[in-house]
Amino acid sequence: MPAHLIIEDGQPSWWDSADIWVVPGNDPNGPPGAPIAGTANYLWGRVHNTGNSASNGVRVDFYWADPSGQIAVGAATQVGSAFADLPPGATQEVLCLVPWVPVIVNGGHECLLAVAHGAGDINPLPDPLPNGFPFQPKQHEQIAQRNVTVVLAARRAQLLAVTVAALPRAIKKVELQLEHGGALPENLLATLGLERWQAAKDARVEAGLARRPHCDGDGPGEQKLALEVPRGQSLAIYLSLRADALPERQYALLRVLETQEGKVMGGITYVVVDLKQQQGQDHDQEQHSPEEQAS
Repeated sequence: MPAHLIIEDGQPSWWDSADIWVVPGNDPNGPPGAPIAGTANYLWGRVHNTGNSASNGVRVDFYWADPSGQIAVGAATQVGSAFADLPPGATQEVLCLVPWVPVIVNGGHECLLAVAHGAGDINPLPDPLPNGFPFQPKQHEQIAQRNVTVVLAARRAQLLAVTVAALPRAIKKVELQLEHGGALPENLLATLGLERWQAAKDARVEAGLARRPHCDGDGPGEQKLALEVPRGQSLAIYLSLRADALPERQYALLRVLETQEGKVMGGITYVVVDLKQQQGQDHDQEQHSPEEQAS
């Protein structure tokens, strides 16, 4: 059996891959967490060789794109690459050699992709990937997508842009719809800096989709939107998100699903957290001496 390169998809949503993560700050060996806009961040990936032959000089390319359910080459920007030699059955964590600076206009809310190319792979991808090539992680085991964004809970509605892009040769007809609730696996939470956090049982998250940005006093928008995007163009849709305070070390989930004739084509996962609760607890602990804490 030849080499078999895999970057694992997320579960249950493939765009929630834990095999891609971010280390914010200037130390690439620091703790993982949410990216910080306007400053250096480092991208890591995890690549597996489940085949019986070695694949040396494996190259893992990293990309970022505006938050979008489906992404193709040309709509994503390459950050840089990492390299690894993978014996049969090996797994290796690899560091992108080029720091990533998320754009401030999106507040660091970006989609990340990793693509593995290696000698002797059982099902190699075109190298380089041609313009317009859809990444499609479900169809290519060497491709993984991380479309997970941490959002701070706020009573005042915040607007987050979602991009819907059509390929150059076809009109795109899709629906965007919201899905509330659920939980993330522990390994993914750890890469977000949310280790040992739990899904909130009674989270109050108000969200809606709209074709145009609106003021805080307007309605939240629709739970489902039907869209038609001309070929080769993109359309911005606005997600309005409002959430009450959440219990300490608990999060709420909201997903934006892109569907076509009832089939999920992609999505974005928003993890709503209330860091003020956690910061308040940390501050209170600092006010007590070790003796007081022990007692």
